[in-house]
Amino acid sequence: MLSRAWPQTLRWRVYALVCGLLLLLLVTAAATTVSRFYATSVGNHVRGSLRPAQQSAAALSKDYVDMETGARGFLLTRDDTFLAPYESGHADMAQQEQQLRGLLSFDETSLGLLDGVRAAGETWQRQSIEPDIAAARDGTLAPAPPMTDALAAKQTFDRVRASLAELQAHINELTAVGLQQSTDAQNAANIVTIVCAALALVLGAVTVLLLRGSLDAPLRKLLDQVQRVSDGELDHGVDVSGPAEVAELGHAVETMRVRIISETGRATEASDQLVRLEETDRIAGELGDTVIKRLFAIGLALQSATARFPVAAQVFARAVADLDQAINQLRSSLYGQIPLTAGQSLGMAVQTLVSELETGVGVVPELVLTGDLDRELPDDVVTAVLGVLHDVLGALLTPGRPDPVEIGLTRENGVIRLRADGPAPESTATLESLGERARLLSGDGRVDYEGDRVVIDWWLPV
Repeated sequence: MLSRAWPQTLRWRVYALVCGLLLLLLVTAAATTVSRFYATSVGNHVRGSLRPAQQSAAALSKDYVDMETGARGFLLTRDDTFLAPYESGHADMAQQEQQLRGLLSFDETSLGLLDGVRAAGETWQRQSIEPDIAAARDGTLAPAPPMTDALAAKQTFDRVRASLAELQAHINELTAVGLQQSTDAQNAANIVTIVCAALALVLGAVTVLLLRGSLDAPLRKLLDQVQRVSDGELDHGVDVSGPAEVAELGHAVETMRVRIISETGRATEASDQLVRLEETDRIAGELGDTVIKRLFAIGLALQSATARFPVAAQVFARAVADLDQAINQLRSSLYGQIPLTAGQSLGMAVQTLVSELETGVGVVPELVLTGDLDRELPDDVVTAVLGVLHDVLGALLTPGRPDPVEIGLTRENGVIRLRADGPAPESTATLESLGERARLLSGDGRVDYEGDRVVIDWWLPV
């Protein structure tokens, strides 16, 4: 029960660690994204609103100074050229105020200070500048204004300066706060990223240690045992302990080891039996070739005796027929029956026979058929040709030997001729009996050896 619960606990621990890593990665990504988004937003606010507001406030202050300087120069000289700074400053002042209202729309205090600047500027222009400029153009302004009027004009413009200074100070303060917030947000994002990365490293290290101690060690132990079995130590048992998956694999390897031992024993017995059967077949084949050769010789002797003793010709012919039947039965028992389907031509039967032997042996012979092999052929001739071709191919086609084999079957001028060229077989008993088998049907045959190859020329009259 404990051995079943332990792997499950290990599996759930691994699942929990992996899920924790994934969750930590998600939290890290979310926290970092939010922090950096906030830092970017604050930075964009400083760059897009506060910095331009600082520049616009400085431009507005310069416009008021230009207006005051131009107006004072005109009042002293009565030269309209000095009014150019006043008029350009007055035109730009309206534009700067409008721009500041758009940039500082998020802060009511800034808008209030901007209203104060505008009110002070309008009071200064209405009470001190515009009446004096109009009187100077009409010629009603005294060359030297009274001291009290000059002092009042100065105080009025000082209030404009003070309002502008207060607005600029407030904008500078907002900018400083925004920069600090951006820096704090960036630092917070960096700290969150570092902390989450450290936690991920710790959790990953714990996961690796747990897997190495609980899974890697049993797996390496099993691998070492499997290696020993694969090296031939079949008597070395395989441990099936460890996590469920490793234990299942070890059990499968142990089962395979036991089965290999059992199959090896049975395979040894089967191999010994196969060797005995092959030896028996070899002996039977050689004995059969010898017997067939002897029977052919007896048949030839009886045919020769028929010519010398015509009185006993009928008896000898009967004996020769019995010998032919015995030879065919013996060949069928040793090499198998060579069937010929009803209506099938000799050429088709030869191709079928070569194809079957080619499939069984794995060697591809070169077959050449010439002449009319499809009609008016006696059954005994067809049977003899197929039997001889079967024996020739069986002797020349050897598994595992890629030596070429050439087979030619020709019918012309009332003769069927079989020619074969291939590697010389180890046993020549079958080939040496071909001539005697042809002479039983009034034909002949010759076997020539050229080095390690053999050339067969065998023919029958039709």
